[in-house]
Amino acid sequence: MQGSYDWALVALSFVVAMMASYTALDLAGRVRASKGLARRLWLWGGAFAMGTGIWAMHFIGMLALTLPVQMGYDLTMTLVSMVASVLSSALALKIVSLGRLNWLRLGGGGLAMGTGICVMHYLGMAAMKMEPAISYDPALFSLSVVIAISASIAALWLAFRLNDLSRRTPFWYRLAAAVVMGIAICGMHYTGMAAANMSPHSMGIGASAMAPAQLSITIALVAGCIMVTSLILSVYDAHLASHHARMAASLQQANDELKSMVLRDPLTRLPNRLLFEEHLDTVLRRAKRHLLPFSVFFVDLDRFKNVNDSLGHHVGDSLIKAAATRLREALREDDLIARVGGDEFMVLTPPGTDKVQCVGIAARIVEAMATAFELEGNEVRISSSVGVSCYPENGADAHELMIHADAAMYYAKAGGRNNFQFFEAGMVSMAEKRNVLERRLRLALEEGGLSLAYQPKIATSDDALTGLEALLRWHDEELGTVSPDKIIPLAEDTGLILPLGEWVLRTACIQTARWHAEGRITVPVAVNLSPVQLNQHDFVDMVKRVLDETGLDPRFLELELTESAVMQNPDRARGILLELRRLGILISIDDFGTGYSNLAQLKRFPIDRLKIDRSFTAGVMRDAQDAAIVQAVIALAHSLQLDVVAEGVETREQLDFIRSLQGEQYQGYLCSKALAAEEFEAFLDEWQSQSVPASALLAEH
Repeated sequence: MQGSYDWALVALSFVVAMMASYTALDLAGRVRASKGLARRLWLWGGAFAMGTGIWAMHFIGMLALTLPVQMGYDLTMTLVSMVASVLSSALALKIVSLGRLNWLRLGGGGLAMGTGICVMHYLGMAAMKMEPAISYDPALFSLSVVIAISASIAALWLAFRLNDLSRRTPFWYRLAAAVVMGIAICGMHYTGMAAANMSPHSMGIGASAMAPAQLSITIALVAGCIMVTSLILSVYDAHLASHHARMAASLQQANDELKSMVLRDPLTRLPNRLLFEEHLDTVLRRAKRHLLPFSVFFVDLDRFKNVNDSLGHHVGDSLIKAAATRLREALREDDLIARVGGDEFMVLTPPGTDKVQCVGIAARIVEAMATAFELEGNEVRISSSVGVSCYPENGADAHELMIHADAAMYYAKAGGRNNFQFFEAGMVSMAEKRNVLERRLRLALEEGGLSLAYQPKIATSDDALTGLEALLRWHDEELGTVSPDKIIPLAEDTGLILPLGEWVLRTACIQTARWHAEGRITVPVAVNLSPVQLNQHDFVDMVKRVLDETGLDPRFLELELTESAVMQNPDRARGILLELRRLGILISIDDFGTGYSNLAQLKRFPIDRLKIDRSFTAGVMRDAQDAAIVQAVIALAHSLQLDVVAEGVETREQLDFIRSLQGEQYQGYLCSKALAAEEFEAFLDEWQSQSVPASALLAEH
């Protein structure tokens, strides 16, 4: 029996085949990108959509064949053929979803899928109700099977290649692949149709009431809706995945930024101590595994605090950044540099760095820091002290290596600075000493282990007592006597200066108020302030509270500040000092001449007196420059209506010099050293009972 094809339906079958191919390619990507339950849902949902599309193409292709007799179709066989198409599609998607597509899996999968498609096609042909039944040309039948298997292998290969998990394949690639797959599917179908031999006397059984064209269009629409719905769901899922990917990327970026903030120094962007220790652990493991040497360097900038105090923190920050830049230039590319403290850096060399190389590195660091820095119009000169510890001879773990590098650095500093020192057996880490000092100081604050000594201030005109200065003293059971020049820097670095400063102020006020009540003295007590205290946000409130609680009249409290403390933040300092002055508190500038030495600036502040530093007073009788400086300071202070106190007066000649310049007050060993409260009371009693000048009591105290 000869038939003819409706070319419109043939074209429709090709369009459906191409849509099914595109759906298969897209859904293969969804299956590969999904996990767990989502993967199973996409697998079977995709298999249904893809299988329905392929089956619809085959059924429309059969309906495109116009025969002289009306045809009917067995519903059961038709549904079974569709099930075969869905199962073949599920097999294809399952194979594509596997992690790796090797040639064995590709061939086996193509054979199984091609066989499934052939089963679908020939079951569909068997559903045609004809008497006698259809027979097939063996050659064309075999060719259709070969085409089905080849097309399946090509489809699997394309689906796998076009669904790379790392990127989304462009639309045009997928469309071109769908066209190729559609041609292959149609080729298999129409080859199989050509293989069918129908007897000229065949009769159709149970002809359908619907015309083939109408039935084909209905099937195409249903299958198309299923495939389009699947594609829409796939696109929406891809959109959600993309949105989640963007959110994940944003979260990762935020995590990276947070990690950078946690592990990087904000000023220099160098690694901080935490990141340095991570790298040190890594290098240590590698060095132990391969028996390689490396070294840890501890770099400290000498006299950095002087720069901060004299030129301000903004210049200090610029110096730190400039020093970090020079360190980078002095080091090799694979050396790691980190900022681990205010003016402290650490350097880690890679495994394989021997001691000879370390000598060169240390020398370059010292040389780099020795050259003057030009910072904001200021020429700043500093130096560096460098300590080096070497693995494995100076330590077997990270803590030992860092502690020993720290100890070597302090020995380099003690040896004159501007040099480097390798760790040697017997060196004791200054960091450990510092930790002990901090622990004992905290204990002394908590348990009352501190005390104050009082040094009198004397009028140069008549040797009258004009005031007293409270000075911190600490004698520890373990450490012995600890000097203030060790206590104050430690307290400032550790934050203990605030409770320590309040304790000193409160204790001095209590003692002075008691002496006033007893009628021993009616002079002010001077208390030294740290720059850290002046920057305390509630400093004025704290002073008011102490005065209220101790009952000391504010007129009898004098606060002494250094020039650098005032000049760190001049506007804030001026506001605080004005508040203190309104309370009636006296303000003095201590150690004048060692900092800014700028009376033009200081005249903006409510200052009552200047204290000339003992380093100038000590040299007035033997150094003409010191004498000239003292003379100029006193003259300028008087022009600004400020009193002058000369510190460190130890001889009658020094006192006579100060008197000749009309300096108002002095203090020093010529009158008395600083005395404990009981000794100071004895000094006062003896002075008042004998009615002799205070300077005459020196021999007895």
